[in-house]
Amino acid sequence: MTIKSRFLLSTTGILLLTCFFSWLSIRVLAEDLVESWVERYAEKQARYDKARTLLPLIQEINLSKEFAELDSLKAWAEQPNNESLKQQAFIDAEEFRMRFAEKSYFIALKKNERYYFSDDDASGKFYRYTLESSKESDAWFYQIMEHNLDLHLNVNPDVELGVIKLWSDVLIRQGDEILGVVGTGLDLSDFLDQMVEKQDVYSAIVFTNYEGAIQLYQQKELINYSSLTKNAEGKKLIFQLLDNEESKERLKQALKSAKNRPNKIEMTRVDKDGTHQLASVIYIPEIDWLQVNFIDIGRFLPLSEFSSLFVVFFVSLVVALIIFYVLLSLIVTKPLAELDLSIRQLGKNRYRVPQLSYFAGTEIKRLVSHYEKMSTSLLEYQHQLEEKVKERTAELNRLSILDPLTELYNRRGFEMYMKEYLASWQKDQKSFGLINVDVNEFKLINDRLGHAAGDFVLQKIASYLLSVVDEKGVVARWGGDEFLILVRDKQEQDRISERLRSDKVLHEIDFNGDRVSVQFSIGNAFIQDQDTLESLLHRADKAMYAVKFNRQ
Repeated sequence: MTIKSRFLLSTTGILLLTCFFSWLSIRVLAEDLVESWVERYAEKQARYDKARTLLPLIQEINLSKEFAELDSLKAWAEQPNNESLKQQAFIDAEEFRMRFAEKSYFIALKKNERYYFSDDDASGKFYRYTLESSKESDAWFYQIMEHNLDLHLNVNPDVELGVIKLWSDVLIRQGDEILGVVGTGLDLSDFLDQMVEKQDVYSAIVFTNYEGAIQLYQQKELINYSSLTKNAEGKKLIFQLLDNEESKERLKQALKSAKNRPNKIEMTRVDKDGTHQLASVIYIPEIDWLQVNFIDIGRFLPLSEFSSLFVVFFVSLVVALIIFYVLLSLIVTKPLAELDLSIRQLGKNRYRVPQLSYFAGTEIKRLVSHYEKMSTSLLEYQHQLEEKVKERTAELNRLSILDPLTELYNRRGFEMYMKEYLASWQKDQKSFGLINVDVNEFKLINDRLGHAAGDFVLQKIASYLLSVVDEKGVVARWGGDEFLILVRDKQEQDRISERLRSDKVLHEIDFNGDRVSVQFSIGNAFIQDQDTLESLLHRADKAMYAVKFNRQ
């Protein structure tokens, strides 16, 4: 007789079953009812917040777009050195400035790379500094133009101006040509007070960009400053507010769906702050942000409101569960416990035959039979797999400390040797030294003959260094065209260094008919009292650069 047949015969208590399923249905109905109410509330709240909190920002964005269309500003941006165009542009800009909420604006021009800023304290001195592509603080300007972003909102501390603002950045265009970036700023503290902190007690509002980087939030320390220029690993994402990976993935899908359906609400369940919450997401195209409301369902409408029904069904359920438990133990759980014990023994590479009683279901007996066949094959396969893993692990460990091009030790492998030598020095005063070898003008080889020639030269240099050092030390490729040699005594250090300076064997290398001249800059450092690896490496590096600069 199957498990299903035994279960149907045993569960004769129709009333108990009716109570159980009724309780389950009412609970599901209650949860669906609560979720339906919350969805309607979330949609109303999201649309209300858009009108209530974002209207000042949208107004500033629209003004920034209008500002970028000033004819005099475009004309000056095309000819930034023309003083008459500049004067006319600032006359119009100053008149326009009074329309901005904070009566301030900035202009960053592409052709002269200058940044201009004006507010009530400017007193006609608009030029502030020159933008530099190499400066991290100026990267926003170049990336906005590079990514062709017509609008970009940036919560960013401006080091030059000493303020932290929410900037609306708009491109100045003349046809398809990008001439610069203009915009204005809102004070972040006031903006948060007015827009984010005044939120409903049941919800938490977060504004993000399309990546999920937090742009506005009640907790200012979680705001992701400089989203455009920051590396991925350094960004503060909304997903970090959630408790588990499943919730993060659901929210990512909701953000993606909302982005494709502007001004439409997307709902999803998430776990946040240890509770089940409902996240409503809406994409606001006017600012290219997504607004996310986290709503605590339990606080919105606690299930305790349905407690009287739960009590009735709980009593009925207890009785039903007792009967069900006894039957389930005989038919299912005890046989499964036997199977579980056998599986755990299998995990210890031991084989155990499950002991089944008469009451065990037919399906479980069939399952155990399949398990016995499978476990035998699995143990054999596991043994083979463990052997392969051991072999591959050993190979990976070897490759992790070698440079793939030269097969010398890489930085990681060389540091292991240096730590061993330093420990011997600290314990038994077994001295050692470093030779820093740098290939002069190696970049010219790559530029003139290509990277294949550069790789060939590096391999030749590696072979040459190994032949010179032999068994008197350890050779490593520290990085790029820099090699390190660890030697065991001062005499060997001097000998190897002198040979590297005077030896002509490697000074000319033939690559496909081209003669490549190779010269070294060499710096030595020998271990001293109180030395660390860092200080020893620094002295060797410093000595090498002294030689390199003297030669130049």
